[in-house]
Parts: sequence; structure tokens; C-alpha cells
Amino acid sequence: MTTTTFVDGVTVIEAPWLNDANSVIYNGIFQTNNVQLVTPTLGTPASGTLTNCTGLPVASGIAGLGTGVATFLTTPSSANLRAALTDETGTGSAVFATSPTITTPTLTAPILGTVASGVISACTSTSMVMVTPVLGAATGTSLSTTGNQTISGTGKQGYQTGSGGVVTQLTNKATTVILNKTNGQITTNNANLLAATTVAFTLTNSTIEAGDIIVMNHITGGTIGSYLFQASTLAGSATIYVTNWTAGALAEAVGIRFAVIKVVDA
Repeated sequence: MTTTTFVDGVTVIEAPWLNDANSVIYNGIFQTNNVQLVTPTLGTPASGTLTNCTGLPVASGIAGLGTGVATFLTTPSSANLRAALTDETGTGSAVFATSPTITTPTLTAPILGTVASGVISACTSTSMVMVTPVLGAATGTSLSTTGNQTISGTGKQGYQTGSGGVVTQLTNKATTVILNKTNGQITTNNANLLAATTVAFTLTNSTIEAGDIIVMNHITGGTIGSYLFQASTLAGSATIYVTNWTAGALAEAVGIRFAVIKVVDA
């Protein structure tokens, strides 16, 4: 049974059948406190506050989410975040500003600032400009500069160990020798060389180009200071001239250390 009451011209119908003293129909609108609705079909609410509601499923309960967003909200992994984004690049884990680990990135025109450390052994560039870098020990295949190359302190400039070779001349001092190295040592035959006499032999060497300069020094064997050395170069070979400039004949095996220097006319 219900009870109808008029309050200031407004109809209030008490509904004791709801077993709730606070439940009324007010002006035709049902109002109540602490009511529990079991599997209700609400339709489309005009308004409401869901502050204390729980159990709303993200995947089916929130409209308007982009593709993959619901999956990321329920399982917030780097892979799910990438799947939810529409303008990402690359793969792997999300990266943050401090001390990230990035595997094989491709950086296009980066501004690096001051790099504290790193390994660039696999880097290549045709137009890299480094201003006053401190390189330490550098290994490469070529170095081309338009300015000076200077050495301070006790640094050295020359050929690395393993780049040279040795060869011994057979038969006599005019016998051709073959050594395809940019530097090394030729030990001449010990045949007699008369006083004030010059003998020539061919050094076949694939590293030599026409116009190159051959630097030679008497390093071992024979009488130091008794010989003069000169060379003329062609593509693939050089003619080495050995002169005995003393007043007596010399029959000595002479150790000549040489190095090929590349030069051009202009």
C-alpha cells in the first residue's frame, strides 16, 4: 500500500513496499537512498556521477578509445604503447631521458652536444666535421686533410709494424728484386763494385706509381758512408742506383731501408 501526500502542491507518494523509509516518488520521479539494483537495464542516463563505482571494464566500458589504447591501459607495456601510437618509429622498449639503453638506433642529423664517452668504430661519413677533437688512438683506412697535420711531443709519423717487407738480391748488384710493399729493406748482393762506379737494379713493386719518391738509407752491412742511393719511379717499379763513391772497390752486401712517398705535380 502506498500513501499520497501533498507538500506545497507537490505530489509525494510514499512507497513502503520498497522496504525503504527513504524511498518516495517525487513529482513522478523515483528517489531513494542506499538502493541496490541487480542487473538493471539503465538505458541512456542523462547525467550522473560515478565517483565511487568500480568494476567498469576498460575494453567494453569506455567509448571513443583509439586502436590499442584499451589494451595498453590494462597491460601498460612498451610493446602495447607502441601499438597504440600512430606516429611511432622504431621498435623495442620505451626510452626515458636519463641513462637510456638504445640498441642500433638510426639518428638523422642529430645535435649531440658534448659527448662524454662512446665507441664509433663502425661509423662512416663522407662529410663529418669535427672541431678540435681529441681522438686518442685512431684506426682507419684513410685520412684526407686540407690543413696541416702536426705532431706534438714524442709522437711519430710513419708506417705501422707489419706494413713492410724484406728481400735479398741474388746473383749480382744489377739483379732485379721484387717486393710489393710501401716500405721495407733490400739487402744487395755482395758482388764487387768498383771505385767511383754506379750500378742500377730494378725494384718491382706494385705500390709504386710514376712520380713517387723513394726515400732510402744505408742501415746495415757494408761500410757506412761509402755509398750514395738514388731512385727513379714508374708505375709498378723503381730503378735503384747504388754508387760507390770511395777510391777503392767494395764487395759488400748493403742493407738499404726504403719508404715510398706519394707526391703529385700539382
